[in-house]
Amino acid sequence: MCGRYYRRSDKQRIAEAFRLGKLPSDFQLPADYNIAPSTNQPVIRTDPETGERCLSLMRWGLVPAKLADPDAFKVYTTTNARAESILDKPIWRGPFQHTRCLVPVDGFYEWLQRLGLPQPPPVEPGEGALHQTSKNVR
Repeated sequence: MCGRYYRRSDKQRIAEAFRLGKLPSDFQLPADYNIAPSTNQPVIRTDPETGERCLSLMRWGLVPAKLADPDAFKVYTTTNARAESILDKPIWRGPFQHTRCLVPVDGFYEWLQRLGLPQPPPVEPGEGALHQTSKNVR
């Protein structure tokens, strides 16, 4: 994954790109250029009641199911997993196999420790952004 990402697309563009149903009119989604772990961010997931795609706010980061208080787990880094070992680690295995969502992202970046040098530009997916890469999402 990455250290930070940004989203500049509005909720209507996200709804069109991911073929979402009607969005609540009171759902506010301002652009955010510095999205950090442990913040609440919009994701596209399957609504458990209707089975349709919906836009929901969820906390960025994995909190083990046994933990009652997500804030108590902030001392551990659970936002990034290595693809080559994701099925070997018990904390990631279950969620990876059973729980999925799409995260609307326009670009991402990683802070570098480079004294006196500028930060590199963020990585973007290309013109248009918000490309849907998974065809299997319900």
